Amino acid sequence: MKRIPAKYLTKRVAVTWIDPTGYINSDLKDVDVAECVSEGTLVSVNERRLVLRTAVYRDSEFGDYSAISMGCVEKCVLI
Repeated sequence: MKRIPAKYLTKRVAVTWIDPTGYINSDLKDVDVAECVSEGTLVSVNERRLVLRTAVYRDSEFGDYSAISMGCVEKCVLI
């Protein structure tokens, strides 16, 4: 993925990303990665990872966050 524009910070985004998966005792033909879409407020991004906030307590920085490796990100769009 190319750089995520700085103007996306603090905005609601949808991130399409590839989730590395593990398989145990599986047929090789069934082994693949999984495409995921996560939505939330983009609160941090650097060359290594982005962070989405999906829930937050009022007047606090405590909440639910997802960190996604930039190497797995396929696209990030404003919603």
